[in-house]
Amino acid sequence: MPLSVVHVLKHDALAGTELMVAALAERSDPAVVGTTVLFVDRPGPVAERLRAAGIAVESLGARGSLAAQVRLALALRRADPDVLCGYGFRTGLSTRVLGRLLVRRSRTVTGIRGLYVTEIEDLGSPRGRLVMAIERLTAPLVDAYVANSPGALAVLADHGISSARLRFIPNGIDADRWPVPDRKDRAGTPVVACVGRFTPVKRQEDLVAAAALLRDQGIDVRLRLAGDGPLLETVRAQVAALALEDRVTLHGTLAPPEVAELLADADIACMPSSQEGMPGAVMEAMASGLPIAGTMVNGIAELVRDGETGLLVAPRDPAALAGALARLVTDAPLRHRMGAAGRRRIVDELSLEQMVQATTQLYLELAGAV
Repeated sequence: MPLSVVHVLKHDALAGTELMVAALAERSDPAVVGTTVLFVDRPGPVAERLRAAGIAVESLGARGSLAAQVRLALALRRADPDVLCGYGFRTGLSTRVLGRLLVRRSRTVTGIRGLYVTEIEDLGSPRGRLVMAIERLTAPLVDAYVANSPGALAVLADHGISSARLRFIPNGIDADRWPVPDRKDRAGTPVVACVGRFTPVKRQEDLVAAAALLRDQGIDVRLRLAGDGPLLETVRAQVAALALEDRVTLHGTLAPPEVAELLADADIACMPSSQEGMPGAVMEAMASGLPIAGTMVNGIAELVRDGETGLLVAPRDPAALAGALARLVTDAPLRHRMGAAGRRRIVDELSLEQMVQATTQLYLELAGAV
């Protein structure tokens, strides 16, 4: 009988964590791992994708509602999993507590997909200290914290979480799903692609500010930004205020095939975040043969080798970001060398198969099946 594994996610959106869990569910051997995915959200695109792949899915309603939490409790009782995985602070907290109360035999995993268990950037702030205090208090309910970034595990260790509970499994990607066009003879204005939710840590506003600086320097470039989120309209207003409508396109949410087309049409990818875990958007861009202009922060710096597969600058510094983009925009051979090196790194070191194997092995160990 296969191991029963339940993943609990807060959002049903085309975002990094959700897409990585979907890929893990789709590629896991059903004879070894039987997967169920629960969304504390209304039905969305990831649930639709998983159902089409034959994965058990349940959408529990709007996140934050008491009714959704009750439905989560009932769903966990029905599923009775061997391994229960929650992602993010609030969902991870409710999952571990409900799991211990209702499915006592289950081994509990908290997935850390960013630098912190929460998106709060300043863990020294009152809110940040409260979150980490709750994390320490409830850590005994967690059998394993699984992070896609060594830096995230270091943060947990620094805040008193036992190293015996900490596991590192890097993200993986199916490079075959990301075509690499021949860009060497491409003419026209270079295109910079940026894919990610419009949230405070993603810092798309720094990229837009960098585009204004490049325009003022007489460097022609086009930005194409994909994603949705709470700051999308703020960035749209910034684009208008800087009179960049002819240089910046905001696409909103794109399905994975559309993202692949966007990256195939681009010459450079940019990730200006102030913090990251192991961003799938950067991995997809590297798989597509694009050089990366990014920030020297956890996650991005672990993926992008500065000077080899891209150029990294300090976060929150539009001028420095503009300098990196200017170098890539004006040096096509450099772009091509870095893009090819990034593709090789994905194929050789960060395959989806490696991630699935490592994750399956962890689940078997936790459940005592090996």
